[in-house]
Amino acid sequence: MNMDTEEAYLIAEFRKGKTWAFEQVFRQFYGTICYFVQDFQVDADTSKDIVSESFIKLWGLREEFENLKAIKAFLYITARNTALNHLRRVKMMSDHQRNLVDELSQEELGDTLMQRIFDAEVLQEVYKALDTLPGQCKRVLRLTLEGLNTDDIAAAMDLSAQTVRNTRVRAMEMLRKRLAHCAVAITLLSILVEKAGL
Repeated sequence: MNMDTEEAYLIAEFRKGKTWAFEQVFRQFYGTICYFVQDFQVDADTSKDIVSESFIKLWGLREEFENLKAIKAFLYITARNTALNHLRRVKMMSDHQRNLVDELSQEELGDTLMQRIFDAEVLQEVYKALDTLPGQCKRVLRLTLEGLNTDDIAAAMDLSAQTVRNTRVRAMEMLRKRLAHCAVAITLLSILVEKAGL
């Protein structure tokens, strides 16, 4: 079966309500939509709830979709709207969140939102590659991306600061090789690590 035939079969089965087809769509888009929703500054549990709610709405309207592109667009728009509604409901919004709601409410699928979607997909590639690293390299780089500085990572992992720096350099070299097919992912990774204070 070629890709077009496979997609047509998947969509046909999805529209019929076959659970295996829904599970495949879920696996294909869940991670990316989660990364996208996290950009709205909501906590991890709320983010998962928003994504789950988006998939529930998708399932309810499954007969309306003709292809995966339409499903993907629906999930992004639904997740975005659900996240914005959540932020509006939160009584004590930070100024940053309020500005984010105002900014995103004014855009449809404009450049900023498309950039956020693209960033979420690239970030998913980075984290997939990160998960393939050996234990210590993976942990050092994850903690770096979470915003911990060298001394904090050294203390958390009971390592010297120099070992953390060396491990981070090794991890970055391995990731660059694994992400060689995606120059944008390498650039994003470098920016994230630099931002975290490498």
